[in-house]
Amino acid sequence: MTGPRSRTVLTAAIAAVMAAVAGLVLLHPGLASEPRLTVAAALPWWDPRGAASLQAAVAMGPVTEVSPVWANPTAGGGLDTVALSPAVGLVDSNGARLLPTVQNYVDRRWQGDLVAGILADPSAAERHRRIIVAAVVDNDWAGVDVDYGELPPTSGEALIAFLTALRDDLHAHDKVLSVTVPARTADEARSEVLAYSYRLLGAVADQLRVRAHYHAWDTSEPGPVAPLAWVQDIVRYAVERVPREKLMLGLATYGYDWAGGRGVELQTADAVALARRVGAAPRWDADAAAHTFRYEQGGEQHTVWYEDARSAEAKWAVAVAAGLRGVAVWRLGGEDRGLWDLAETAGEQA
Repeated sequence: MTGPRSRTVLTAAIAAVMAAVAGLVLLHPGLASEPRLTVAAALPWWDPRGAASLQAAVAMGPVTEVSPVWANPTAGGGLDTVALSPAVGLVDSNGARLLPTVQNYVDRRWQGDLVAGILADPSAAERHRRIIVAAVVDNDWAGVDVDYGELPPTSGEALIAFLTALRDDLHAHDKVLSVTVPARTADEARSEVLAYSYRLLGAVADQLRVRAHYHAWDTSEPGPVAPLAWVQDIVRYAVERVPREKLMLGLATYGYDWAGGRGVELQTADAVALARRVGAAPRWDADAAAHTFRYEQGGEQHTVWYEDARSAEAKWAVAVAAGLRGVAVWRLGGEDRGLWDLAETAGEQA
């Protein structure tokens, strides 16, 4: 894990990446006078390190929105919820906003068909919407983040209808709708992303968080989860369809350890500890803006790729160069703490 670096080195690195992406993404004309980037961070309930990470991130000042993973949709439009960590009490006291996340990732897979069934049933969709709004209002949250992945391509229209009604209900109570979407680089894309029209979603949501990672996953070939060129392509596609002041670029704090055709997810701290334990020397891949190393264990070859603060630095610069609203960090707990120093310093560049 990298530690805090000098502002001189950080500024030079950001300037270099911004110069590289200037030809790919049109710079925001008023960039120099814009306020600092919004920094959102996801707080998982399953990682006990998250609370300490939240405390560090909020104490250092850069995190302005926190999204605890709070609920999963259930059949018929219900919600399966978890109690929020007591650590979220730090959010209001430090002037940040709380936008808990409703997510359909359960048992290591996206439950796209389940959500599609809810959206296709008017009574279930209305029940689902009312439960979400009631929770936001009753708990006096700033809003909610909806993260429904891998919907069938035919669910796009129903998704827009549901989110429009949800937004209107939230706005009636002065609350915010954030929507997290999978990465896209073209109109013609994988079936898992065809339901997500950036243009329509950008018109409905108050903010659109683009999940600019998962380029590699547990069953894919080993590789970086957010290669730099791919992230640049995502941003270029997004800014042509969504107002920049609504766009949030997703930043990863994880990677995978692949062996035998399967990958195990690792947070940055886990990957660094693993490298030390097996005596490997992680190599920086400048093209991907990620670290990688290999090792052998039990006669089996392992390949590891992971993101850290240096990785985030390169992708952060893409968001700055494009004049985006901000970044959305996935996730708190085991991240490179240098990320928060980066966030504080890089925010001054915006």
